[in-house]
Amino acid sequence: MKKIISRCMAVLLTVAMILTMSMTAFASEGTSEAVAAATGKLTVNNTVAGKTLNLYQIFTAVKANGSVLYTLNSAYDGFFKAKVDNGTTLEREALSKAAYEYVKTQVGDTGEAETAKTFAKDILAWILAAKDDVKTAVDATLTTANTTDGSTVIDNMAYGYYLVYPEGATDTSSAPGNQKYTSVASLVSVTGEDAQINMKSNYPTVDKKLVPPQNGSGITVGAIVDGSWEGNHQMELEDENDAEDTIAPQGVTTETKAGDFAIGDTVTYQLTSKVPDMTGYNSYTFKFVDTLSKGLDLKEVLSVKVGNTTLTAKSSGENTYALAYDKGKRILTVTLNDFYNSYKNRTDEVITVVYTATLNKDAEIGMNPNTNKAIVEYSNKPGTNETGKSEPSEVDVHTFDFKIYKHYLTGETKNPLKGAEFELYKANTDEDNKVKIVKDKDGTYRQATPEEAGATGFTSAIITSGNDGYAHVKGLEAGIYYLRETKAPEGYNKLTGDIKITITAVYDETSGKLKSYSVTYKYGDAGEIKGEDITAGENHPEVPVENKAGAQLPSTGSKGALMVTLAGIVLFGALTVSKAFRKRKAD
Repeated sequence: MKKIISRCMAVLLTVAMILTMSMTAFASEGTSEAVAAATGKLTVNNTVAGKTLNLYQIFTAVKANGSVLYTLNSAYDGFFKAKVDNGTTLEREALSKAAYEYVKTQVGDTGEAETAKTFAKDILAWILAAKDDVKTAVDATLTTANTTDGSTVIDNMAYGYYLVYPEGATDTSSAPGNQKYTSVASLVSVTGEDAQINMKSNYPTVDKKLVPPQNGSGITVGAIVDGSWEGNHQMELEDENDAEDTIAPQGVTTETKAGDFAIGDTVTYQLTSKVPDMTGYNSYTFKFVDTLSKGLDLKEVLSVKVGNTTLTAKSSGENTYALAYDKGKRILTVTLNDFYNSYKNRTDEVITVVYTATLNKDAEIGMNPNTNKAIVEYSNKPGTNETGKSEPSEVDVHTFDFKIYKHYLTGETKNPLKGAEFELYKANTDEDNKVKIVKDKDGTYRQATPEEAGATGFTSAIITSGNDGYAHVKGLEAGIYYLRETKAPEGYNKLTGDIKITITAVYDETSGKLKSYSVTYKYGDAGEIKGEDITAGENHPEVPVENKAGAQLPSTGSKGALMVTLAGIVLFGALTVSKAFRKRKAD
């Protein structure tokens, strides 16, 4: 009779313990019936490729007479004795049943109990903290699996009740049907071929974006000596260009993954991550590693924050960060000091780093991006110094160009003209808006950096067409410009009007990447002419500028000018004819 009642209770408990998410139903009857162990299959959905799943068998299981019989694995006696023994010494079978009752109480009949998350994290922390003989015993219950993208199938798993821990994960959201459950571990029973977990494992990530210019007094790259900064307080440096350090004259107005700037502009970046769940750790490494391209010079680290807490730049201590910059490799490292002690109770709070860089003379031009890559390096195995790396987050910075093609026409054939001279203006033709130019080589010019333009004796270079008629102007952001011819080649007429040039960039709305850019130009009263869309780095937009020999014209290439000239010719002819007629009549 006792045995029948026991079996009936097992069936009832089995029904009650059907968990929709993390814990499959089980009942414990000890080992009163010896049944051969069997193996099953577990499918873990929504996994990230290249990670490790640790599966700890807390209970062994067998099937008998239509029921699943569970027995506590002795490796976990210490954990459950602390939870259920109440100072007494339970025999193995009694401890196994008491452990089962405890798990049922914590997880609940549906798996939705708030205590389910606490239980999973508690036993995981106990497992990860295990040492010596206990660790040896626990490790003997461990099965590992390498994850694949989408879902990971583990075959030939011994029947049992498992704690599933994606190594290095910050948390795991498990379903099916229950999105409330969030933990760094999940619970599942494997007693056949249909066990599965819909697990979304979260690992530390970084999101890098361009952001609008920000005010602040930070740490300039010049303060990072011999690759690192060893200050003991927030830097307060005197900087002759302090205002310009933090407020760029151009740049983005919203957060974005790509943007365009002129050479010499200040670019403001923001790195964003979150404080991970550090269950099982007693120390934790967390650092941002940002690699700049050759076209960008690190300028200033403006701020580092966790939530609303502004961190202080120090070599060590709570709520502090340390800086390092490898100038040769162009790698900026921001390490959050004493991370575990400072933030172990602040899971999911947002971490932000804001810094600036200057687009330099070595910047890639046009469709070729100046790409920055940032990663987070983080602890991924409790009890060790091992670290993992997040997927990189990239941001593209572009600077644009156009080619002036100076020519004259023979019929419809364009012939190059050398020696034409030009000035370039940004936005309007006020003298203050004249673009300061540096000559890179014959026929190639770029916008000067503020340092170059501010140097003693600096004189802006004259943009001059070469033997092939071309003058390549680069290092410009998108926008409106005015090209003014200041000197025509000998024997040809100088343009009397400016050429309006508009550089337009088109970015993909989804990816943020640059799709194309183009130049639209306008001569005098003539209509605008749009050049071809540039989609490859080896191509450059062209602005053709025609000169004519002979009498001065109001504006080369202008239909209005041509009409004025023709009207003048007609009027002159009419006056001549009229004068001759009057003279003849008088005679």
